[in-house]
This record gives sequence, C-alpha cells and structure tokens, in this order.
Amino acid sequence: MKVLVALLLLVQLLNCEAVPFDPLHPLHPRFLDCDDPESEEAAAIVVDYINAHQKHGYKYALNSIEKIKVLPRRPTGEIFDLELDLLETICHIVNPLPVENCTVRPLIDHAVEGDCDAKLLKLDGRFSVLSTQCHSTPDSAEDVAQICPDCPILALLNDTRVITAVDLALAQYNGGQDGAFFKLLEIGRAQIQHFPDIVTVEFAIVATTCSAKDAQDDCQLLPKDRAQFGFCNAAVLNKNNITVSCTIYEHQPGGTHHHLTHDHLGGQLPTVVKGFKHHDLRHFHRGSVHGKSESSSAEAFVGAAVPVVKRSVDPAIPAPAVGPGPGPKHPVCPGRIRHFQL
Repeated sequence: MKVLVALLLLVQLLNCEAVPFDPLHPLHPRFLDCDDPESEEAAAIVVDYINAHQKHGYKYALNSIEKIKVLPRRPTGEIFDLELDLLETICHIVNPLPVENCTVRPLIDHAVEGDCDAKLLKLDGRFSVLSTQCHSTPDSAEDVAQICPDCPILALLNDTRVITAVDLALAQYNGGQDGAFFKLLEIGRAQIQHFPDIVTVEFAIVATTCSAKDAQDDCQLLPKDRAQFGFCNAAVLNKNNITVSCTIYEHQPGGTHHHLTHDHLGGQLPTVVKGFKHHDLRHFHRGSVHGKSESSSAEAFVGAAVPVVKRSVDPAIPAPAVGPGPGPKHPVCPGRIRHFQL
C-alpha cells in the first residue's frame, strides 16, 4: 500500500509544470522606459526611502531617472536597478512637510545635485529597497557666476564667521520670544556675501525644558514624546544688525531625530561638517540596507549589452519614437527632467 501511494505521488510530481533552474538558459530581462509608470513608481519609493533615512541636511526631490534595469529573480520576483538624479530642496529633514510639497533650491541659490544608485526587489506587486548608494555635489562656482555674477556661493559650515553668525542669530531669536529656549541642532548651509559682508545662514534648532526667559546652562531637551524642532533663516551683518526668522514645527510622533541630537549637542561643534560646504549624501547612503544586499539572488543575465535610446536633455524636445521592428525593444533613457539640469 505504501509503495502504491508513493508511486501515485511521483506521477503527480512528474505531471506538475515547473520552471527548471538552468544556469545555461537564463531568464531574460524586462525592458522599461525611464518614464514608464512602473519606473516612476520605483523611483518614488527610492526617494521616499532616502529622505526617511537622511540623517543630516535637506530632503531631496527626484529630477530624472537616468537608467533602469529589471532582472528576473529566482524563484520569484524581479530586481530593479535604478540610477537617479536628485536635487536638494529647501526643506530640512526636521521639516515634516512631504517632499512633494518642498521647493527645489533654485540655481541662483547654489543648487546641490544628488546622484543615487538603488536596488529594489519587486515581489507580489510590492517594492522593497535593498540598497542605496548616493553622493551629492553643489553646482560649480563658475556655473553660479554665469547665471548670477553677484550671487554668493556656499561657505564652509565650520567657518568661524558662519558659526558666529548662527550664535548671534539664535541668541536674538531666543531673546525675542516667550516660548521654550532652543538650542542649535545643526547648521544646514551658509553663504557669505561681500561689500558689505553679510553672512546668511540656515540652521535647525531643538526645544529644551527651559523657557527662553530663564534659560540656564543645564537646559535639557524635551522628552521624546514631546520633542520639538524648528528651522531658522538669518542674515547677519554684525551683532547689531541681525535679521532672523524661525519656524517651529509641532511635535511629530516618532520624529526624535536621535542622530542629530546625538551628533551635535553637548557643547560640541558640528562634527560631520568640518571642512564641508554641504551635507553630502555619501555619508548616509553608502550601500546595502541592513548590512546585506540581495543582488546575489537575482538571475544573472549574460549577453550583449542592451542598447539604450538616448533622449534629449531638453524637456521641450520630444524623444524620438521607437517603432516596432526586429530585435528587442530598446528602453528610452534618460527620462524627462522635472526641474533643471546641473
């Protein structure tokens, strides 16, 4: 009887359809245009992930999808490899505003571009981020001068004039309001304009248990369930000529920004920005998520390089249509530029 049952099971298994694992016959990649809705969905998830895990500086917005590859993954799913071009926005990471509502920093304000490589897994119709690797670079001083000869460029964040300007601006803000006493959390960016010498600064602040009127040296941060942050813009000519404006955000559940308070508070100058003019994405997105990557799980596709149809960088000029014909479909990349190109 046991032999008969085993025989029946064997027959059923032989009749089942299965995809054999044959490394000599790899599965084929799937070609997507950079502006395909599925490509844009994947890119949006990467941008949200990058901003959610950004530890310093500003949020970034998608500017264009440069490349995309979709590889099959055994036994199921697909691996998406993307190259993205991002632009810095005016929203600091303590700002709870969604990045979709944040303004991209204009060219005349010394824009910053981010380049990111990302790997995602799509399984059962859902994306998950496997790895991100990014770096960011300010526009060149020469390019800024070409479009705005009198516009100041980015200054070193640890320049003594910058630090002095931030201290003076924060002291004036604390002295002119009746709410909580705020401490400096992070210097976001700075520019120094000459003739006259005006230092413009942007910086994040955090509320303490002290009031602004009776602040002491030992003021502690509010507990995590009441943590409150703010962001300031200031222009400082001298200690008697300061313009400062701060926006204080309501408490955001879960928004503790522990990395900022751990890195920057305690009487120390910002450590991550010494010698830098901006907060480079390279410091925060340098490889696989949770210390590993599933790239080895993807089916290795071996073959000739896939030609890519280059489209014009000018969004006003439409890309040439790729009509039907022999051979595989060639993806149209890079995608449209949403803001401007650096």
